[in-house]
Amino acid sequence: MFKEKKRQQQEDITKTNIDILISLIPMLLVAFAVYEITPVLVILFSIAASEIADVIFSFILQKNKETLKDFSGIAIGALTGFVLAPFTPLYVAAFAGAMATLFGKVIYGGTNKKIFNPVVLGKLFVLTFFPSVLAQNSSAWTNSNIFRIPSEEVTGLTSFIVINKGIIGELSIIAMVLGAIYLIFRSRITWHIPVSFFITIFFGYYIASNNNVDVVTTLGEIIFMGIFVLTDNFTTPLHGFGKIFFGFLAGVSTIVFWFLGIQNEAIIYSVLILNIFTRPINTIFKPNVFGDEKVSFAEIIQGISFAIIIILLVFAISYLHKFGFIPYIVYIYIVYGIWRLYNNR
Repeated sequence: MFKEKKRQQQEDITKTNIDILISLIPMLLVAFAVYEITPVLVILFSIAASEIADVIFSFILQKNKETLKDFSGIAIGALTGFVLAPFTPLYVAAFAGAMATLFGKVIYGGTNKKIFNPVVLGKLFVLTFFPSVLAQNSSAWTNSNIFRIPSEEVTGLTSFIVINKGIIGELSIIAMVLGAIYLIFRSRITWHIPVSFFITIFFGYYIASNNNVDVVTTLGEIIFMGIFVLTDNFTTPLHGFGKIFFGFLAGVSTIVFWFLGIQNEAIIYSVLILNIFTRPINTIFKPNVFGDEKVSFAEIIQGISFAIIIILLVFAISYLHKFGFIPYIVYIYIVYGIWRLYNNR
């Protein structure tokens, strides 16, 4: 029975990763149409490095024979490539893909055991070791000499079809919507996290604008993160109310970071904080024996307690960020990851 259940889970992971890759095709085509081969190479280098890290550390060292069958290294690498700038140096893209898989999946022994979202970790590693690459004024974001559509034409409804600046995944809102529709049709994601996240964030935009807070996070990046990153199966809650709670608090955390002066890393920090609480959230907001998802008063109190702790962590992380301590936390995590690799070999 256990072997059968494990085999079924492995098949589900494989099918999910294949569907994720299919859902990314519209965005890949747009990226190629906008900036020709460069962003495609960024994604391919991220995928290649991710898969190489998976082969070396999972397949060879950990003897995990299933890791190459579930396409997880390819999916992680692809998604990591899509959250980078279109003209990210290829060695940086490769670094991001390798770090995402190695420290997001491999150190925990597999896709179904990971704690933190690998894609978010991959981008955090880039921001830590190559901060200038994804800086706002970096040349990695756009190239007017290659962009095939005149900038004056990218206005109004046209901006939903294609834009000329942002992460690779956000160059077309229409392409993202097509990918989302496919994933929902295939039952790979549900509406709970994206909708609760988007509604919260849009209220946050309104509040920020009325308080003269300059938000640099783009609508496209928020949509991409909400659909393709926050919905990761094993680092987000399993059940409806838990998903809504997760999406809502990810949005609230992001807004608080904005007000505290943190922009580029706001969503990244929020997701990583929420990842820590995924398993406790699953414990609180789980259906009863009859499948009923009604939330009791005790569960509401527990949820409020978690929300308070999460917001306190947001303030703590913001102070660590302002005083430049986040890189040291990343270094400590790397040491922890190496220790886990050594013990799991």
